[in-house]
Amino acid sequence: MKRIGIVPNLLKDKDLETTKRVVTWLLNNEIEVYIAYHIGSLLDESLHLVEEEVIYKECEAIIAIGGDGTILSVAQKACLYDLPIMGINLGRLGFLADVETSEVQELLPKLIQNQYIIDERMMLMVKVIEPSGEAHKFQALNDIYVARGSSSRISEFEIKVNDQFLDIYPADGIIFATPTGSTAYNLSAGGPIVSPSTHQIMITPICPHSIYSRAVIVADTDHIDIKTNNYDGTVLELVVDGQMKMNITPMHRIEIQKASYTTKLIKLSDLHFFEILRKKIVERRK
Repeated sequence: MKRIGIVPNLLKDKDLETTKRVVTWLLNNEIEVYIAYHIGSLLDESLHLVEEEVIYKECEAIIAIGGDGTILSVAQKACLYDLPIMGINLGRLGFLADVETSEVQELLPKLIQNQYIIDERMMLMVKVIEPSGEAHKFQALNDIYVARGSSSRISEFEIKVNDQFLDIYPADGIIFATPTGSTAYNLSAGGPIVSPSTHQIMITPICPHSIYSRAVIVADTDHIDIKTNNYDGTVLELVVDGQMKMNITPMHRIEIQKASYTTKLIKLSDLHFFEILRKKIVERRK
């Protein structure tokens, strides 16, 4: 690799200490570094200062410095250009970020020596069709959910899979998660943990108002339709990988299926999913 883009989270790397270490190492190893104007201007280095969109168009890989949220944000654009992402974890759990800050000097040489593997993760695509017929499409690496915003009222979510009626969930919301996202909001809502190497979609109600409502797993080839039955006029929110995208009413049609894009994660460490799971979740309870 000769051209690498750096996307740090300024809320996580407040003094840019980790960003500076990464940039300095890359420059010392004759790698061209691309970084957004507003961040690069804070660094005293010989960098390519560009608009953020240019980073995705010109680079061969992206280094995302922050937590899983940072990688999720980067993945929204990187998937469109088939760009691999290397994550440096400054967050709490860090399921997606493969490198801890203490490992930067040790693992970065593997990146330029091509001693890594690409972990390709499935994504979801949601299409929302407005009453006017206008359609909006979004991609998600972790999850898509529809939930009440500030309202205290529950809603009903009518779910069909491949045009076959599944169930009506009276709940605060409903999550559609990829295997990658099974350890995120899906887990908090009582959904199953699924290995990211599988190809499935989790459907998990949020605080269901029924003792019989349970998460359901369907195949990645299935097509899901959602209709909301919040007749009291409550406006719901569509959230994609933690970012609120638009308001939803019963007049909107929502369709979810496997996306044609994937997220490619650069894996430098030797840790496997179940080791990470044990390290990040099980051992934290001790």
